[in-house]
Amino acid sequence: MRTSTCAGVSDLEATASGVWSRAAALGSLWAAFEIVVGSFLHNLRLPFAGTLLAALSVLLMTAAVQVWPQRGLVWRAALICALMKSISPSAVILNPMIGIFVEGLIMQAALGLLGRGLPGCALGGMAAVSFTLLQKIVSLLITYGTDIVRLYEASISYAGKAASWQRLEPLDLILAVLGAQAVLGLIAGTAGWRMGRKVKFASAELPLRAEAPARQGQAGAASVGVQPSLVMLAALVVALPAGFWLLSVQPLALSAPILLAASAGAIVRYRASLGKLRKPKLWIELGVVLLLSALMLGAAQGNPYAGLRAGATMLLRALFVIVFFSSISAELKNPVILKRLSRGRLARATAAVQAAFSALPDFIAAMPDLREAFRRPAVTLAAMFRRVDYWHSRLGPAPVILLTGAKGQGKSSLCAEVARLAGQRGLRVAGVLSIGHWDNGTRSGYQVRDLFTGETRWLARRSQQGGQLRYGQFSFEPEGFELGRRALAAGAVRGAELLIVDEVGPLELRGLGWARELDWLHQQRPCPMIWVVRPSLLEPVQRRWPGLTGAMVAWAPAASAQQLLDLLLAERAAGG
Repeated sequence: MRTSTCAGVSDLEATASGVWSRAAALGSLWAAFEIVVGSFLHNLRLPFAGTLLAALSVLLMTAAVQVWPQRGLVWRAALICALMKSISPSAVILNPMIGIFVEGLIMQAALGLLGRGLPGCALGGMAAVSFTLLQKIVSLLITYGTDIVRLYEASISYAGKAASWQRLEPLDLILAVLGAQAVLGLIAGTAGWRMGRKVKFASAELPLRAEAPARQGQAGAASVGVQPSLVMLAALVVALPAGFWLLSVQPLALSAPILLAASAGAIVRYRASLGKLRKPKLWIELGVVLLLSALMLGAAQGNPYAGLRAGATMLLRALFVIVFFSSISAELKNPVILKRLSRGRLARATAAVQAAFSALPDFIAAMPDLREAFRRPAVTLAAMFRRVDYWHSRLGPAPVILLTGAKGQGKSSLCAEVARLAGQRGLRVAGVLSIGHWDNGTRSGYQVRDLFTGETRWLARRSQQGGQLRYGQFSFEPEGFELGRRALAAGAVRGAELLIVDEVGPLELRGLGWARELDWLHQQRPCPMIWVVRPSLLEPVQRRWPGLTGAMVAWAPAASAQQLLDLLLAERAAGG
């Protein structure tokens, strides 16, 4: 929880919402790029299509950081793009999600180390594109186990003898591919750096397609065919390493029936998410692995049955991995998990992902013709980046300051002064202000004032008699609550440029008072806001409204009305 005063808030904190909203727009463009260009490469059946897509993603991100030098933009955009992949109807989402996010982390690390100039972009591009080979190797090891290494070594040895390349070593081919990927990444990073510098000066905008491709439905949530269950997700996560252990320590005759039975059960439950098992390409690949194992490993060990047994083990492991990873991917779409991601430190990321989905159809529809993109790449990129700017201005959340302080430390007076200064600037101020009344040094009651209309009603009075609603020594007046609800309702807030809620107390935490209106304000963020909260209620309020976890906290005795207003308006400008 942030407890610093407004005067002590760092530049990074003050513009955090702006970075996330920019990342939401850029991540949505990246996701649209993955969908359209990825589909194009997939339909061409090109080898190393994933490497080409990674190189083009590097070009996009290295160009973006030349235009928007915000710290942490790339990894945030990668996280949003990866999380958007989780809603894809594809059965297996973990591998591409991990790939996209790690590529972003690698590029961000290089840019942080060497800066966003040519060295940082070039090194980041080389490392990010080269990661695709490492990811493929790890994926094969998880799918087939360490026997795939022996099969690869035997195949390279056979190929070297057949071609009379006696010096060909298993590592040589890996290094050759890695070198080619590094060169491709270097070219992509350099091109992105050059194009990004040109984009600011590109003025012509390309005509955009009016319609979106039919595949834009990927942005929507896919049905997994079953009711998601946290218990089943836990069981799948435990069963996966347990299956690996069983396959490694027990004979195939014992482990195979158990793993096949477990896989069959998962297939029955998750059949809607196991489309990969219906693809002939998978079974051809498994058949090739079995055949090569029988021939290559059998020849290497002088025992064909040993090679066949190793191939059967790899085939069984691959089937088990595919079924259980697909099942885990289906369970990760559990709305309960997605809801929990909207709380705590991930609240901003989740809100940014939700915002990015609203922009995705527009980005897909705006993808230019590929011939035009190759002919005028800088102008094409400039057109897409202008759309990022547009969506950034729409997605940026309005800032919120939680104003706190002990009783009698001037919270309401400070809010009244902020409202007065905002009015002097011609800003429309809405919300409620609490006016305290004292009798012989004792708080006797509160009135509530509609800051837009000026209407005032009694909200609470000190009373020993039972009323309709009591809290502590105060009885609350229905007319006061009604006035506050009207002042905070959507209709009254519409068009406001500053909103003050004085205050958010125990009743609202219990769902009473104007809690319903606060729920709407928390979700919509219609304009910059100040919420007055007692120090003891800061954490409960942030738990009740999780989007406020990252909100600025101002200590009333140390803040001034001018600081509060300037900070709200400055952060709003940074956010959009």
